[in-house]
Amino acid sequence: MKKIAVLGILLGVLFGFAASAKAEGIEAGTQLVSGYLGGSAPLQDAGFDDLYYRDSGGYTFHLNDLDWGDAGVTFGASYLYFLNDYLGLGGELSGTVFGEAEYDTYSPFGHSTFKSSMSTFNAMAVGRVNVNPQSRVRVYFPFGLGLTSAKGEIKLDSPMGNDSTDGTTTSFGYFIGAGIEADLGQSNWILGGEIRYQGFQFDTAKYDIDGISGKENYSYLSFIAKVGYKF
Repeated sequence: MKKIAVLGILLGVLFGFAASAKAEGIEAGTQLVSGYLGGSAPLQDAGFDDLYYRDSGGYTFHLNDLDWGDAGVTFGASYLYFLNDYLGLGGELSGTVFGEAEYDTYSPFGHSTFKSSMSTFNAMAVGRVNVNPQSRVRVYFPFGLGLTSAKGEIKLDSPMGNDSTDGTTTSFGYFIGAGIEADLGQSNWILGGEIRYQGFQFDTAKYDIDGISGKENYSYLSFIAKVGYKF
């Protein structure tokens, strides 16, 4: 929450500057190609309440607090065509590789660790609404809706042996966010950053684990830096 509050303050300060910046900006017919890189963090656990898992040695583990992934790397590229000064529409391809979340548990045989991870690939129709399109420094609100292919994996490291299961789900994905960008001098190059709230649905029945049989809505925050070229 502190990161979100700090970002909100920064956006507020930069918006104030943008209002008085020299006019350059976006106009009807402008096309913008962008690439970005950043980090993402899951916002909830895997939803496996009261789930029990039996390993190959016959011991049963309780998995009530297992996360679906940990902080990871996000990347993507997009194209926008501006119908007018304030609205741009286009497409985007992006992905996120989340890190492994670990869940430690103990049995009479010793210490065991569950590791869960997720990777996503998105193909979306996207758009953005500009607040101050004619300024050199611009504030805007991006959004997107499309398809998300998500692959999840759960691994068990146990004294009785290792085990793993994985599954892939394709669902509707979406994002909404806020961003700021600035023209680089008199060139057509742009630098900027965004915060996004993103979501998708994952069918946990794809995991080969008894007791898992539901679709979970997963969401995450992304913080990205981008570089773009307008023409």
